[in-house]
Amino acid sequence: MSYIVPFQGIALFENTFRKQINHDTGKIEQRKFVFDRLFGEGEDRLPVEADRYRLIWMPGCPHSNKAVITLRLLGLDRVISVGECGILRDPRGWVFSEDIGEVDPVLKIHYLDDAYLKGDPAFTGRSTVPAIVDVTTGKVVQNDPWNIPKYFVQDWKAYHKENAPELYPEALRGEIDEWSDFIIKEVNAYGCGFARDQETFDEAFDSYFQALDTLEERLSDRRFVNGDYITLSDIHLYVALIRFHVNYHLVFGVNKKRLEDYPNLWGYTRELYQTAGFYEYTKLEWIKKHYQLSPHMRAKQGNQYGLVGTGPDNSRLLVPTGRERLSRDDENKFRYEPETREIYAHKNADAEKKYIEDALLIPIQKASEATFQNELERWAHQEEDTFREIDRRLADRRYLLGDEISEADILLYQTFLRHDHIYYYLYKLNFAKSFDYGNIKRYVKELDGIDEVRSSVDIVKEKEEAFKALDEVRNPYHLIFRGPEERI
Repeated sequence: MSYIVPFQGIALFENTFRKQINHDTGKIEQRKFVFDRLFGEGEDRLPVEADRYRLIWMPGCPHSNKAVITLRLLGLDRVISVGECGILRDPRGWVFSEDIGEVDPVLKIHYLDDAYLKGDPAFTGRSTVPAIVDVTTGKVVQNDPWNIPKYFVQDWKAYHKENAPELYPEALRGEIDEWSDFIIKEVNAYGCGFARDQETFDEAFDSYFQALDTLEERLSDRRFVNGDYITLSDIHLYVALIRFHVNYHLVFGVNKKRLEDYPNLWGYTRELYQTAGFYEYTKLEWIKKHYQLSPHMRAKQGNQYGLVGTGPDNSRLLVPTGRERLSRDDENKFRYEPETREIYAHKNADAEKKYIEDALLIPIQKASEATFQNELERWAHQEEDTFREIDRRLADRRYLLGDEISEADILLYQTFLRHDHIYYYLYKLNFAKSFDYGNIKRYVKELDGIDEVRSSVDIVKEKEEAFKALDEVRNPYHLIFRGPEERI
């Protein structure tokens, strides 16, 4: 779907939001959500089951951005797949324009609206993101943008990854809810961006910057909104601030200050942007184009020729912040609950081999079979999470189970070498090499010095065989990559 389409006048904007316009006040009000069933047990609840649901998001939308960031931080992308709409709607709604044939590869639909109509054939509203679709029926079952992150935290806890961050700690829930509600209602540039008269614009403008002033002061002595660790409040605030930086200041007219003019908010946003889970799901250029090239916003802004702003300089987002000095736990951005689930007890070699199979070998195999981008990313993320967790565990032990080598260590050693020499290239699992992790590098190097372990795998031969086994399409010239230089 082309980013540049013929310009249409303000009637397009009015028509797009006609069902949300309050005819008494003239304001555009929040849309209502019809798919609001909760997850849990019972006939009236949505069952919590692995591989049953697909989260549909759109990179420009702050609400769907919150959902996918939370999903990723908790490792729920292992059990809930992710689909991605393109950044522009057509007159019927969101389109899967970035997928081959403009069709979602799992749901087999061109329009997200089709899943809405399966969920309710009488649905006449505007299909929105985020949306959770039951892949067994193709129906949208949940589309509450504010609470989906909380549902992922509370209702899907059994499926959280090993040592998942605690984003909604019980002792802070009242405070988190209070600040999340404040952020959702007050850090809302849409009041200006969608204003249809000067009085409405001025009222929203003053309210917006009063909220930013409040948060600037709060973050002067706190690393994050609720203290030393990232919580749901920060996810709500981050998606709003990054869009203020990229778009709202320019196109919504909230131009009293830039984000960079707030020292604490600017450093805070940079720190979150530089955090895994936030970074990969903050698609800055897509965010920019969504707001500036969406046909209804072009009409509202009078952007007749489809021009996109030349800034901001997003390289500044990568500058170190120094905000860790505000924390009593400066090495950690997240708080972690003690891990008590049996699956992650790591008690013996057999259990550890099963862990390696589930957390590494199966995801690697699924990545090798991936035929679309989001599926590859899903399994690459799981492998990356496991690398990080193993590196963490090896910080205080010599081998996986202590001071003695087990069969699990040999299997893991082989897997690390195969990743570095084969999987990294052939399956596009190039998030890192095993030796980029300090504790894993020490571990593999020590194992490599033991003849029995080293001789358990001929990695040069296996690499050659893997490249030669590729068919004429995947390796038409029968080339074999030479590197890497290091074995470990």
